[in-house]
Amino acid sequence: MTVSGGAGPGGPGGGRGPSGPGGAGGSGSSGRPSRGSGGFTVHPAEELEVYFNEVAHGRPVGFVASAKWKPPTDIYETAEALVVCMDIAGMRAEDFNVEFADGLLTISGERALRREGKPHYHAMEVQVGPFERRFRLPVPVDPESIRASYEQGFLEVRLTKLPTRLSGPQSVRVR
Repeated sequence: MTVSGGAGPGGPGGGRGPSGPGGAGGSGSSGRPSRGSGGFTVHPAEELEVYFNEVAHGRPVGFVASAKWKPPTDIYETAEALVVCMDIAGMRAEDFNVEFADGLLTISGERALRREGKPHYHAMEVQVGPFERRFRLPVPVDPESIRASYEQGFLEVRLTKLPTRLSGPQSVRVR
């Protein structure tokens, strides 16, 4: 696992939550909710893609080929730290790249397809291939404090929170 903290500020993200191409939401590049993302509706174009995968290519039901996928991730605060917890079974610690720079946390890697001989799938719902998630952190953190661990299918990234500056008017002398 590669973990690096940038020298950039861990400034507040304005409470915006996830941002960038790996931000929250179940939308693919088309802006539609991705199949299996928890959405209750399926776009007709996605049904066509499923049909194409099943009939033309013999791919199993539920298989959606995408360049990158988004492992489900929770972000929460404790009294001392900001914690990012990613649900991503079937990997090893060295398969992850975790980087924090300029207030942006990036987690990437690739989950390989498990092959045992030449299986004939009837359903394939486990996402495989490269993934990347980017998060603008909602509170100031110490970039040097970044720690990551992978245990029982969960990647946990911890960053120590910096004390919040007291609110109120601030002034500076102009020279």
